[in-house]
Amino acid sequence: MLAVTRETMNQFENKIDVPTRAETVIIGAGVIGSALAMALAERGSESVVVIDPDLEGTLSSSELNAGGVRATFHQELNILASKISIDYFREHAEDVGFREVGYLWIHKEQGMQESLRSLPKWQAAGWPVEVWDAQRLREYAPFIDRVENLAGALWSPRDGLLNPNLLKLHYRNRAKAKGVRFIDRLALSGSSADAEGLRLDFQRMPDSFSREDKEAFYKKENEDESSAVSHSIRAEKVVNAAGPWAARVAKILGYESPSFNVRRQISLFDCREVDLSPYGMIIDPSGVYFHPEAGYILGGVAERDTPAGPNFHYDGEAYFQEKIWMPLSETSSKFEALRHLSGWGGLYEVSPDESAIVGMAKTVQGFGKARVFESHSYSGHGVMHSYACGVALAEQILEGKSSTLDLEPFSGDRFARGLRLEETAVI
Repeated sequence: MLAVTRETMNQFENKIDVPTRAETVIIGAGVIGSALAMALAERGSESVVVIDPDLEGTLSSSELNAGGVRATFHQELNILASKISIDYFREHAEDVGFREVGYLWIHKEQGMQESLRSLPKWQAAGWPVEVWDAQRLREYAPFIDRVENLAGALWSPRDGLLNPNLLKLHYRNRAKAKGVRFIDRLALSGSSADAEGLRLDFQRMPDSFSREDKEAFYKKENEDESSAVSHSIRAEKVVNAAGPWAARVAKILGYESPSFNVRRQISLFDCREVDLSPYGMIIDPSGVYFHPEAGYILGGVAERDTPAGPNFHYDGEAYFQEKIWMPLSETSSKFEALRHLSGWGGLYEVSPDESAIVGMAKTVQGFGKARVFESHSYSGHGVMHSYACGVALAEQILEGKSSTLDLEPFSGDRFARGLRLEETAVI
């Protein structure tokens, strides 16, 4: 039997002819673009093309994230988007690597009071969350032994972990089964609109596209106007699902997006003093999150003072010692034995209110049937919301309105209208 690896799959797809016309072109083949492609195809859309400079996703958020999925958000729309998605993940658990192992939010008094304000929203959504005191916390996690300053914890048993790459491949495989085409090594370089719809121009990436080449390409602030157009596609609709590069793609499509990308770092480490294998995601009062990963521990923290802009560098031992080891050792004496192994840097695409931007790009003046849609800036929650938002946007594209989610609060023009969907439950 021939073993089909991700590399050989990409080499095969790289040779597929690029169509000259499509009903819908999706820019970005990460978990968001792939989920939308599946949803469109399963609702009868017969001409969907997904295009990405790097289908492998070496630097994509889909490949580099921590794999947690939760509905414990502050905003009702974010709660619902995750709830619908997690129900889907549970239904396809084996295919996407989903494990219902819960989230444990450890709090000091102020953090506990802030989180409890969201408890009625979780209850209204039917999402179980238990409130534990410090004693109950210690019964569940005996290694948390420095509890003098802890108020307790919130336990959400239906949250869990999955494999983001498996989820992306699941979406892609189901989309391909319905005729969706995924095209590798093309980057959007220009666009125009007329009575016939949209014309999308693409630049061909080299077949030997090394990691260094990818970093250089993604760090460019503007498109190289001297680059030759290698392919053009006529489309009725286009969707900006470009993740950390969504603002750049928006400019090419003729509108401005307020989102920006920012580095997030993840460390891989171990601790011989503690067996974390029975546990799910744990969030320390400092904001450090961690969970078991293939016999080790994976953890990180959202550094709020990180400057915006593409940066894939990992700060290594220094980051681990200051940002991971020091806070965790204050919560558990066992964690004094944490040992750094490796890590990586990746990107969040962040909106000004840290909720997603999904729907029609209303600031774009289309002609005829041309329409520009967007699905990005999930601010670290893309995997968690991917299924629900994919379905909702597919409904809007095909039917004019979504029945799964009210997408109006996610609209990208909300900021210009002075409306925000502030999400405070961010890690």
